[in-house]
Amino acid sequence: MGVTAADVTATVYVVDDDPELCESVDWLLGSIGISPRICHSADDFLAQYSGDTPACIVLDVRMPTMSGPRLQEKLNEFAPHVAIIFVSAHGDIRMSVSTLQAGAMDFLEKPYDPQRLLDAVQAGMEKAVERFRTHEQKRWVESKVALLTPREREILALVVEGLPSQNIARRLDMSVKTVDVHRARIKSKTDADSISTLVRDILRFDVEVPTPP
Repeated sequence: MGVTAADVTATVYVVDDDPELCESVDWLLGSIGISPRICHSADDFLAQYSGDTPACIVLDVRMPTMSGPRLQEKLNEFAPHVAIIFVSAHGDIRMSVSTLQAGAMDFLEKPYDPQRLLDAVQAGMEKAVERFRTHEQKRWVESKVALLTPREREILALVVEGLPSQNIARRLDMSVKTVDVHRARIKSKTDADSISTLVRDILRFDVEVPTPP
């Protein structure tokens, strides 16, 4: 199902409007064999990144046009799996707390300690792959659930609640045999090893099962 951590590696992006800072980080990461992609604005980054690969982003807080936290908000909409490391020349505790609460991995003050940045980026690359794997697995389960008819999704939602076939039959005013036929179709359409494993994945990845109003 989906991808495994071994299938992908994370790309590192440096998003900062300061050319000297970008050059410095580029050299530092290059010293350990990491070749980052340099973006001098949030718009430059968005023009390059579509969200379909794992990414670790070294992101400046204050930039013209679009700030780092605003870019984080956009990424949370279409690529919540990225790993963000904020860097800032301004020691703003409130800003650091809000960005970390929104999912950022770290918040470093400029001038940063080189080893701390290296450690943060290496940890961020690992986390980005882990988050991307989970994100792809969730999308895979969602795509399978989307194949079901409204009635099948209704029954699946009740199975996820923990109801056995007898209770589902009473709830939906149908025979137990009909419920079991639907369960078999659900298993077949979703390529699940069993209904139990499908339910496990739905709960594990917090997949919503849309039901008729």
